[in-house]
Amino acid sequence: MASGSGTISEKGQITVPKDVRDALGLHPGDRLLFDVESGDRAVVRKARPTRLTEILAAWGPSSETGVEFQRRIREEWGKRERRPSARRH
Repeated sequence: MASGSGTISEKGQITVPKDVRDALGLHPGDRLLFDVESGDRAVVRKARPTRLTEILAAWGPSSETGVEFQRRIREEWGKRERRPSARRH
């Protein structure tokens, strides 16, 4: 288990120890979530990407062009929408 400590700066910033960054796979620009469990305990988690650009960047380069990707997604969505169990009432 990775652990470490950091000091909060005057601006409220903290440096995440390298062992923790490595264990969580953190990179510059990544977002963290802080959950307070009790008065003196917090859990820090790597946030999942929420914007489409973040999600696509996490996937890395694609062999598809943008148009090919859109066509494939539309086709997959169309198949999903035609299934009776997928329709919303």
